[in-house]
Amino acid sequence: MADILKSLSDAVWGLPTAGAILLTGIWLTAKFRLAQLREIPKMLRPFSKSRSGGVTASQSLATALAATVGTGSVIGVGAAIAEGGAGAVFWLWVSAFFGMATARAEGILSIVYRENLSGGARRGGIWYAIRDGLKMPRLSRLYALLCVGASFGMGCAVQTNSAAAAVKEGFGVDPAICGVCLAALLGICLFGRGFAGRLCEKTMPFMAGLYLTGAAAIIFVNIGSLPGVIERIFCEAFGLKQAAGGFFGYLMIRALSVGCRRGVFSNEAGLGTTAPLHGASDNCDPLRQGQMNMAEVAIDTFICTVTALAILCSGAEGGDGASLVMSAASGVFGRSAGKLVSLCIFLFAAATAVGWSQIGLSAAEYVFGKAAIYRATFLICAFAGPLLSLGSVWAVSDILNGLMAFPCLFAIIRLFRGYSLPEEPKPAVPLSVSGRESATAVSGNSTGTVTS
Repeated sequence: MADILKSLSDAVWGLPTAGAILLTGIWLTAKFRLAQLREIPKMLRPFSKSRSGGVTASQSLATALAATVGTGSVIGVGAAIAEGGAGAVFWLWVSAFFGMATARAEGILSIVYRENLSGGARRGGIWYAIRDGLKMPRLSRLYALLCVGASFGMGCAVQTNSAAAAVKEGFGVDPAICGVCLAALLGICLFGRGFAGRLCEKTMPFMAGLYLTGAAAIIFVNIGSLPGVIERIFCEAFGLKQAAGGFFGYLMIRALSVGCRRGVFSNEAGLGTTAPLHGASDNCDPLRQGQMNMAEVAIDTFICTVTALAILCSGAEGGDGASLVMSAASGVFGRSAGKLVSLCIFLFAAATAVGWSQIGLSAAEYVFGKAAIYRATFLICAFAGPLLSLGSVWAVSDILNGLMAFPCLFAIIRLFRGYSLPEEPKPAVPLSVSGRESATAVSGNSTGTVTS
């Protein structure tokens, strides 16, 4: 059974899926006229403080980063290098660059299509864009159900298992104890209104800073290897060194497939998974939210890049993703390397579970109305995750994640097909229509619209 699931996972995440995500990003890059470069100053501009008392824009961004900057940014990058070589890093960059355009589109849709709830709260997600924009309620429910399933696997069990394995390896903590602690934390996030956003807003800068400091130290110690590493990344990306052996096409395609796949796995651009988090924000400007979504992908990719350079500069080879990271760290931190890497993996995995708890909760509320059963199931998965053998869970989660890409990309292409970007984007004015929001960006005499 495990082999069948692995084959299905490889099929779902094959070159056609990676190509569809990449081509959509290229199309949106042209449509948005290289917004990834033009809007860098706006991406870095902080949000104004909330006055509504709801989920602030910075809290929604921090929660989205917690969901994406997880084990994929650490172990996933090592796995990409082990599987696709150094060239996979280049294609991870390419995937991220065009993925920023896709993330921009997701951010716009998360604000344009969302519901206003009582008490000033808001609820969004790509399923609203599919239901209200495409008028396809059945597809919207299917997409939301895939998201619910992915939250139990990749968003919860896989993360708590990774976290428990890390602290057991580094500190000797029993996995069952770790499972209880993580379940308690996630229970507070699921039942405590706004707690997840406040927690991520306070802890994400610390976690990212701790990890980046350690990885930068590895690069600095091995700084002499950096020019050669950069050359190796570009050469292996196109199979230049292997061309004489006749493996040029195969190795290039493999590096491209692995790099794009791992890039999407890490930043999730094209899956629409963080749209519910951004849709809950008190921000009402779709273009501004799109810019912050691009910043999210850029931050995630920067962390992935630092991880990759640390591994490659250290000369670590062989083994899986985790062992590559551990080997790179041990050359600088010695016996403390295990504890440092274990702590970072634990923190990132726990943060990802927190972020996904909110994503899955939004999806469950959309499909079922009430989410008491979802909360209980998520906490059971959190407790059971450290005790499971996760080969099949990984495969099923990969399949669900991959399947989510198709309705998301379909909605983006259909809804942005007639969209034209204003020369000077103005803050969009939300129009309340039967409890939903619609936004229009106006430029001169022409109107670029994404409306419900």
